[in-house]
Amino acid sequence: MKIGIDKDYVKFLVIFGIVTILTPFLMDIIVRSWKTDLMKQLADGIKSIDPAGTSILFSIAVGFYIGSIFLLYLDIYKRVQAILLSIGLFSITSYIFKLFSINFNLIFIILGILIGGLSGNRFKFTYRKEIKQAAANISIISVIYVVISYIIFYLSTADSGNFIKDSVVVLIFSYFFGEVMNYKAKGSKIFVLGPAQSGKTLFIAGCYMRALETAKGPVKPSPDLLELIDQMHKEEIIWPRRTQEISKYQFIYDIGGLFPKEMMLRTLDYPGPFIEKIYKYMYIKKSSKKGENDKKYEEEIKYEAVAKEITKSDKLIFIIDGSKYPNFADMGITQYVKILGRLQENGRNVKPYIVVTKSDFFTREYPNYENDYEGFKQFIESRISNSIFIKELLNEASASIYPVFYYTKKINGEGHEYYIPLRDENKNVYTYGFDKFMDDLIE
Repeated sequence: MKIGIDKDYVKFLVIFGIVTILTPFLMDIIVRSWKTDLMKQLADGIKSIDPAGTSILFSIAVGFYIGSIFLLYLDIYKRVQAILLSIGLFSITSYIFKLFSINFNLIFIILGILIGGLSGNRFKFTYRKEIKQAAANISIISVIYVVISYIIFYLSTADSGNFIKDSVVVLIFSYFFGEVMNYKAKGSKIFVLGPAQSGKTLFIAGCYMRALETAKGPVKPSPDLLELIDQMHKEEIIWPRRTQEISKYQFIYDIGGLFPKEMMLRTLDYPGPFIEKIYKYMYIKKSSKKGENDKKYEEEIKYEAVAKEITKSDKLIFIIDGSKYPNFADMGITQYVKILGRLQENGRNVKPYIVVTKSDFFTREYPNYENDYEGFKQFIESRISNSIFIKELLNEASASIYPVFYYTKKINGEGHEYYIPLRDENKNVYTYGFDKFMDDLIE
């Protein structure tokens, strides 16, 4: 198990630390503004309309924050902010109560809760795992109050000794408080790259099935991936049919506890070979227009789409067809090296993974593979790294090799042998190595 500090935790703690350091200075500005003649005149004006006017406004404001914070507890990406705001709201409310002798009104607190809750969910009564508006409301209202307090103080006094300091505090706090409220850990975009018939689509399917077993929340597959999984669970279909259409296989799911992240694993499957020219289309402007040469245009669109996916990704998975061992010359592995080189030339630090599909090809030589994944992994790496193409890739990628496969059984047909996937009584297929790979992928 790799041990390290998550950079998202560090980033959030730095931002929150800045807000925490500035808060006492900000409270000092607010207290000073409350003691000004202008603020007293505003308070007297409210009381002239209703003697309990200030208490009503404070009660609604407190309720608004309570309702908004409640929504943040429902937002899986904002629960840390909800906890911190709950502590802050309790502390500040207690302080204001003692300082200004405010009598809170339960009815108006409830009204404020309704306003905060309804506006924070955009007046909808449906649950969503991410409720951005509630965080935005808290950020906007808080910053507006801070700025108004600052303006009132400096409109009411000739004292400019702290003007620069107060201005800097308000500006920095306003920015970083918004950053804290809207903070969301960045998930990984992972793209799978492999030649035709190398097993990349079945690899995505295996990862998806593993995610269904381990994910704490929903896993969202693309329609093409759902269709692929459906075919895999029909016994009359030996292996999923390869179509002549462009297919988009992807799924998205959340990982992590304190700061959940959306991870997206994706590949684009095109009929026929396409990997050979991808690197040429990375970081270039479109060179062809529709109508010049329809066939050429369609080809270039295909290459540009894959190139764009690669350049946008945080991690790349390179597929190696284990059943082709030792004949890797026609697999396009050299193109993997060119792709990594092009990324590095453009300052992109993408983490690569090398996955050997159909690695059951090696199980006869390593019979203890089921009980010794690491040993099997090292055995395959030692075998395939004798190929100059694999050596070049390992030299460029500095990545581990992960063997995966589907358990199969041999069937003797009419004059030939073929393999079909092993299935249990529920038509589920048996897989190997996907759990180990996915565990490392999300670390």
